[in-house]
Amino acid sequence: MEEYFDRIYEKTYRPLLRYAIVHLSDPLDAEDALQNVYVNFYRRIEARGHADILAPQLFLLKMLKREIVRSYRERSTAETEPLDEDVAADSLHFEDAVEARMMAGQVFDAAKALSSDSYRIFVLYYGFELSVTEIARLMKMNEEAVKSRLYRGRNAVRRRLGQETITINR
Repeated sequence: MEEYFDRIYEKTYRPLLRYAIVHLSDPLDAEDALQNVYVNFYRRIEARGHADILAPQLFLLKMLKREIVRSYRERSTAETEPLDEDVAADSLHFEDAVEARMMAGQVFDAAKALSSDSYRIFVLYYGFELSVTEIARLMKMNEEAVKSRLYRGRNAVRRRLGQETITINR
């Protein structure tokens, strides 16, 4: 079973990641959604096997679509519920994590103003830490085009945020 899962994971991860990035506004949400899909897929094949799954990539895509819908539902409910200010108020680590996520969110929100391809390149490079070579291969572009869009994208995000420099840990 683990061999089957590993083989399917290797074959489907990149296309499903691209799909999730395109359909979720936050790259971190895309990664979380895809992780949930693979965990549920593993549990499913562990419990019931995989003989009935004729097209694993389509099966996983359907699971990912459901996960994306669930993610949007959770987000819309969370936005309408009042925040409990006492939750982890004494946790410096939690506050630091929230602040870092908010900063990353602001950067990626600013990046949404980029062209579609430039945004995807920005997310793949900074959000998922893919190399320029990997991005060029995925996007069917030459490396110089990827570098150029990355450079212009960074500058556009800097201008949009009104900052001279942006430090994104990589």
